[in-house]
Amino acid sequence: MVRLIDIAKYLGLSVTTVSYSLNNDPRIPAGTKQRVLEAAAELGYSGKSGRSDGGEYLKQVVLCVNSFKGGVYTEIIEAMNETLRLNNCDLMIYVGADVSKIKWMDGLFVLNSKVSNEDVAKITARRIPVVLMDRETEFTDAVNVTLDNFNGCKAVTQCAINAGAKTFAFIGGPKESYESSYRYNGFCSALDENGLINKNTIVLQTDFTYEGGLNACRFVLEHDTRPDAIVCANDETAMGIIAGLKAENIKKDIIVTGFDGVLRYNSPNRFITAKADHLHWAATSSYSMLQMFEHLSGKSIKKIPVKTVKYNI
Repeated sequence: MVRLIDIAKYLGLSVTTVSYSLNNDPRIPAGTKQRVLEAAAELGYSGKSGRSDGGEYLKQVVLCVNSFKGGVYTEIIEAMNETLRLNNCDLMIYVGADVSKIKWMDGLFVLNSKVSNEDVAKITARRIPVVLMDRETEFTDAVNVTLDNFNGCKAVTQCAINAGAKTFAFIGGPKESYESSYRYNGFCSALDENGLINKNTIVLQTDFTYEGGLNACRFVLEHDTRPDAIVCANDETAMGIIAGLKAENIKKDIIVTGFDGVLRYNSPNRFITAKADHLHWAATSSYSMLQMFEHLSGKSIKKIPVKTVKYNI
């Protein structure tokens, strides 16, 4: 069976160039396409070209993420891949922040706060559609499809206040994380509206991981006055916090909150999370990209609502 790599070796080209040639990518020179087609016929390559029945070019779209850790990415990738595949698009995953390294793409999804706005601007300047899933910065040729981070974190903080919490700690994500900053602002808004903002509020930054939450918990428990509630920027951090409380045999005294709603919860601790519909988020992001391919106008900023889920409260 002849493979793309066999054609690439035969012609001295990259596999990417061969694949794009067979997909009739307009960016590949006509002479190169012809060489690839002739070699494919000569070698007996029978693979599908990747085009639809009408011969339409198969668009290559890239989802840029920081890592594959966490259930959030799994749900999003699977849902996006299904929606895009049915619309003649091929989804590729890029783990990293330097999007300038991505040479071939027709569209870009950004779910990585380490990607700078400057680099996003360079991509949109090339007239490549961009869907920003982690920030609300406005660009030409870009739309924003984000979770309602501000109101989601404000809601879980308000639930903790309603449950009796008066002193707080906030455990956020990395400094550059847009999502963490929006969630922190929602947290502060809830405290402000209830007259609870004070200098004793503990604010820490971690890396959105279980280990980060565990380490943050140890620091929080070293304070003379323990907070009534620990508000976390995501569920994995919250699970680390809960593990830290369990290690100190602290069960129901401190309320813990998270964000995402992707982890199974089984603990005696009081826990609140902002559960996001990641399938809705992925589909809306995908359809936004497809609309941009068709040059259809739409809202430049779309927010996916989240709902509050309480355990043992």
